[in-house]
Amino acid sequence: MNRKTLLGLIGILGIWITAGLALPFVNILTMFTSPQLMVFRGFMTVIMSFIILRGNIGRVDKYTYLIALTLPFVTLGLFQGIRHWGAGPTIIIVTATPLVNLIIGAFLGRHVSSASIIGLVMVISGVIIARWGGNFQWIGFMWSLFGTVMNGILYEFFARAKSTSMQKCFWAHIGMGTLGIILSSGVSWAPIAEPKIVLLILGFTFVGGLLYWIANLLAFENLPTTEASVLAQGETPAVILGSAILLNEHLTTIQWIGVLIALYGAWYLSRWLSKK
Repeated sequence: MNRKTLLGLIGILGIWITAGLALPFVNILTMFTSPQLMVFRGFMTVIMSFIILRGNIGRVDKYTYLIALTLPFVTLGLFQGIRHWGAGPTIIIVTATPLVNLIIGAFLGRHVSSASIIGLVMVISGVIIARWGGNFQWIGFMWSLFGTVMNGILYEFFARAKSTSMQKCFWAHIGMGTLGIILSSGVSWAPIAEPKIVLLILGFTFVGGLLYWIANLLAFENLPTTEASVLAQGETPAVILGSAILLNEHLTTIQWIGVLIALYGAWYLSRWLSKK
């Protein structure tokens, strides 16, 4: 396995872990609206990336600005979906993101490997089984679908942007925080005065903002977009497991089987990439 593939797979593992830990917190921090959480996650990540950059923001290319325009809407769809019908159902819909990339790739004439299709089928089949018998809600579904389409577009920009990882992080979260502010007018910020809430927000921001972002960049800068998109969906069983632990959402035996199938699909593709 070459160094580039190894870094990409480390990024994939990081996506799984950080998503599984952070996304359930959207329904733990219910004293704030989804746009307010975008403000916290956006601007606090901006501060951390600014410190890492030592203030050297530099000039960036158009794809970095497109990332900054796209990420806020990905986050809005994801957070709103989680609020309306839970982290598990939302992340299941987001698992279809590779379908968006496959369609874009086919339109652009990009080669789509059979391993990508096989891995995608296993991941999607697994997460559908993992949520067997769950409740359906139209508003949650539409928000999740919106976030999924925007997520696929975002993945395409990742590989094209020529800025450094931290520059992408800085500008993307400027966009997230700005949209959050625009949508948060007239909303109370009083709960932020509680020290316990501040600690939860800091953890949510550091893990779900900075670390999740770095993991995504490692994955999509070092692996082919389609394969990375499929592998990243291994975050779905991670989020389901995180919700089970943090929100006490218990899984049935059939649901656990689904989680294992989804993980196997991601492992199948990662093994193919390592051999390639």
